[in-house]
Amino acid sequence: MTIKEQVKVLWKQCFHDSDEFIDFYFQKRYTDDLNSCAEADDRVIAALQRIPYSLTYEGMEMPVAYISGACTDSAYRNKGVMRQLLAEAHRRMYREGIMFSTLIPAEEWLKGYYARSGYANCFSQGKKLLTASSLPVDNFSKLLRIVEIAPGSTLCSDAFLFFNHFQSSQEAYIQHDWEDFHIILTDLQLSGGSLWGAFQGDILKGLCFCFPEEDTLKVTELISAEEQVAWALVKFLLSHYQVAQAECLGQEGELSYELGMARIIHVEAMLRLLAGTYHGNLYIKVEGDEAIPENNGWYNLEEGHYSSGKQEDKAYQVVSIGELTRLLFEGKHPYMSLMLN
Repeated sequence: MTIKEQVKVLWKQCFHDSDEFIDFYFQKRYTDDLNSCAEADDRVIAALQRIPYSLTYEGMEMPVAYISGACTDSAYRNKGVMRQLLAEAHRRMYREGIMFSTLIPAEEWLKGYYARSGYANCFSQGKKLLTASSLPVDNFSKLLRIVEIAPGSTLCSDAFLFFNHFQSSQEAYIQHDWEDFHIILTDLQLSGGSLWGAFQGDILKGLCFCFPEEDTLKVTELISAEEQVAWALVKFLLSHYQVAQAECLGQEGELSYELGMARIIHVEAMLRLLAGTYHGNLYIKVEGDEAIPENNGWYNLEEGHYSSGKQEDKAYQVVSIGELTRLLFEGKHPYMSLMLN
């Protein structure tokens, strides 16, 4: 079997995804070039994919990689195979100029596991539950035309332009390009859901990515500059799908929980880029990065300038790679959504 075929078999062994989703992922997302794998006994025993994205940060777009499909054959677990595979993937990202690696742990205990490879909890997500009775009463909805937007339809381009304008204006936000936008819509269809748009005349005013699950409408992203448009979309879709409540995920909500983790990959390159926008001075010593030892050392940001090496008269903050990652995202409320997780 090819590497791709072996990774696909391993995926089926480790995850509980439908055959339809797995076929879709390996057709649209997987490539051998993005795959990192470990082999033993003439077969693939562990694998992960490094999916490329960009992240808005201080007015720039940073190249990042999203770790997807990390899995190990059950006979080879607890032997350090995945830990080594992650280290090799991080080194490859370093050579490729990737600034951050990101991932979404599938289970709570994995947060501690990934922390040992330098990851820090950075990305959070809000959740709110809405029912038709909890939504405000208004007469605005009669001015809206709410329609389903299918992949490849004539409305799809308008929807992406609206979506892209929103996401590119957000700070510390994982970006989805045109190709990924279509992958998101196809994945929604596989879940029995769709993208819906609210139009006022010919002007798109809001988008809702959603799918039904039992008696709940799962809203994975709801975008509108006008709150009344968002609520009108939800109220319409509760009726359309004939469900009692909507579970809306987003940047804000009554409930907030940790979603994703990040790891800085290229410290020097990141700090060089940051120097021009950083307010104040920063003196740090990075230590303990076993996967990328080039990251260990003394770094200085002074009045818009970057330099490396220890300055004897400065007080340095000593940080691990995870602590530096957390420091770089402090106060930025980083956000990711619509990932194939």
